[in-house]
Amino acid sequence: MSSLSLGEHAAAEESPLFRLVRQSVKIGGVFNLGYHEASVLTNDSWMMRAHGVPQHCLLLAYPRGFDDPKASAEIAPADRSVILLRVICETSLPNQADLIHLRAADTDRAITNHYRQNQDPAPPTDNLTQAMMQQAAFRCRVLGTFVENESGDLVFGKDVDAVYAAAGYLVSKPHGESLQIIIDHVELPMGERPGDQQGDDAPNADMPDTDATMVIGTLRYSSARRRERVAKTDGQGTEVDVKVRPKDFVAHKTAVFGMTRAGKSNTMKVLASAVHLYAHRTGTRVGQLIFDPAGEYAYANRQDGTALSQLGDNVRIYRLGATHQERAANIRPLSLNFFDDKQINGCWSLVNSFLAGENKVYINNFLACDPTRSPDDVDDTGDKKRLLAVRAMYFAILHKAGLRPPSKWRFQLPVNQGTRDLLKDVRGLDVSAQGQYLYLTGAQLEEACVRIATEASRAAKSAGRARGGRKAKTDEEAEETSVEAVSLWVADRASGGHGDPAIDGMVNMLSPTGSASGWKILRFLNEYHSGDATTDFAPSIYADLARGRLVIVDLSRGSEQVLQVCAERVITVILGNASKRFREGMSPRPMQIFLEEAHRLLDRDKFAKTTTANDPYVRLAREAAKYKIGLIYATQEVSTVDQSILSNTANWVCAYMNNSAEVAKLAKFYDFADFTDQILTADDRGFVRLRTDSSPYTLPIQVAKFDLSMVNRIRQECGLPPTVRSNDFAPDVAKVDSFEDCPDPDEIYSNKFPPQTEPMFELEG
Repeated sequence: MSSLSLGEHAAAEESPLFRLVRQSVKIGGVFNLGYHEASVLTNDSWMMRAHGVPQHCLLLAYPRGFDDPKASAEIAPADRSVILLRVICETSLPNQADLIHLRAADTDRAITNHYRQNQDPAPPTDNLTQAMMQQAAFRCRVLGTFVENESGDLVFGKDVDAVYAAAGYLVSKPHGESLQIIIDHVELPMGERPGDQQGDDAPNADMPDTDATMVIGTLRYSSARRRERVAKTDGQGTEVDVKVRPKDFVAHKTAVFGMTRAGKSNTMKVLASAVHLYAHRTGTRVGQLIFDPAGEYAYANRQDGTALSQLGDNVRIYRLGATHQERAANIRPLSLNFFDDKQINGCWSLVNSFLAGENKVYINNFLACDPTRSPDDVDDTGDKKRLLAVRAMYFAILHKAGLRPPSKWRFQLPVNQGTRDLLKDVRGLDVSAQGQYLYLTGAQLEEACVRIATEASRAAKSAGRARGGRKAKTDEEAEETSVEAVSLWVADRASGGHGDPAIDGMVNMLSPTGSASGWKILRFLNEYHSGDATTDFAPSIYADLARGRLVIVDLSRGSEQVLQVCAERVITVILGNASKRFREGMSPRPMQIFLEEAHRLLDRDKFAKTTTANDPYVRLAREAAKYKIGLIYATQEVSTVDQSILSNTANWVCAYMNNSAEVAKLAKFYDFADFTDQILTADDRGFVRLRTDSSPYTLPIQVAKFDLSMVNRIRQECGLPPTVRSNDFAPDVAKVDSFEDCPDPDEIYSNKFPPQTEPMFELEG
């Protein structure tokens, strides 16, 4: 028998393995051990001492005597290990039928005694039978084994390397410091481990790491928490801090699943805070982009007055429909000035995005006449005038559709004498000004181009009749046309025109014929236009992200279509710049993109269509990793997200879901099958199942609330002074409904069919 000196006693007590069991309560022992599951015998009395054993509770199985420094010396070195178990559900004992019979008889006796008329109750259950009835068993998942390596450090293997039929493992429920050690233990994920093959690196493998973690919440086994509160008063609490390694989320995909109001938005804020803290600790620029369709991130929370913008000085907010007061508060407008030559590329790409699916000839001809070609880039005077003529017609179309330029905006219109004569009646325009150009306001340009388009169409028809040898049928057709006046807007050289080859597309859009909608189809652009916009928002957002800023795009004031188009424009610009840097061999710029309602954007049907090869969300999902772009997507529909995305998702956050089919899909990944019942029933806000890239197993946790204390802790670590409650709330919704958008049918019908005041028929007396 081995002897253990006093010094060896102390060493055993201080070993990492012993610290795992030091703060734990014995609740039973293993009576059936397998490679994947274990059956644990327990007793009501033992469980009461441990304040209960809820489903998903973590348990420790170890050889008998291991928790005693003296007895542990006799344990063979190969058996010095601790198996980590998770309770899945209850299970049967070999004598389960007898136990059920005894419990039923005891229950029958108790109820019978209650209703007996005489005072001679049946004898109570004897102590031996009572002890037998208290026996129970748990079915547990084997999560892995804790051992000490050669250096004496604690390591975790995700299985067991031996199964003994009569090992006699004792089982205890850890709490306090011991449980904290278990929860804090992480392993480097694949692609970051020493010795991994070259080329197998994770997307964030070469990014700096830090030992500092961030508390994302607390361990929470169940929705019911009464016993946990009692356990805490006895020093046996299990709601220990759950910390995450922020690097896990950088350049990786993270899924946040759950119903509306299950706490997804709060979780996204906490994740953004973790990455924000990682960037500060490592000195790395990591831009974060949050598309905010409901104003949950841009505005302060009404309950506690906190907002993401309070994290630091590097937060930027872009808002659709930003007012002058909001712009004065450094909130940037999410709009374009369609009359600004510097923004014309972004504006035209927006037009193309909207009209790309329209299969009409006049629209295709319009899109073929590209107005982004700059007149300043050509030397030939004729070419310059042709490009100015294209832009003139384009700006006139926009003005006709309702867009308005800044008050001081003027356009340089190329003219000749014929053009001057044609435009002499344009309101407020002085056609006598010398030179080859006239300078017109927006209203004047619209009126002038309408006349030019009408004349150009007439000239083209007249030339067509002449070539065909036909005579004019009406006085209007017979009216003399001056091709020279509008030659820059006529493409047909045979007709006397010398305009851009595609100019007819612009002319027909401003002056449509037949059933064509023409310029009316562009009225939607009003939602994206602001004459005050000084720059294209998409490149500006990318520039902010490149500098490591947190950007919130507030789309709460726009329609679903506006949200979609703005988001796609920004992502397209981000991917375009990232792809360019990749091709040129430049280092990528790490970024994080947060997507709400991801089932609409990452739909599996999208990925199956060849026509969506250029869809920005498809490209983002497929190419993000090599550009070091992380994707945090939230949805309540797991099944609609493409399989390739789910398979490459590194971090998972799963809140309450009410659809068993969706949970069944989720159960195919990692160990979420153990949590299906809880996901379907526990609807507590912020109660989630968490699996990160470096965590060896899934944990049920209560996500910390993003509140003022969290904000100020982060600010303090970043060297910033504390902040106070914010009053920047989302605008109040009118409490009194005036029904302006829906007239009262009672009034309509009573006015249209007034009540009969006199009888329609006179009855004879």
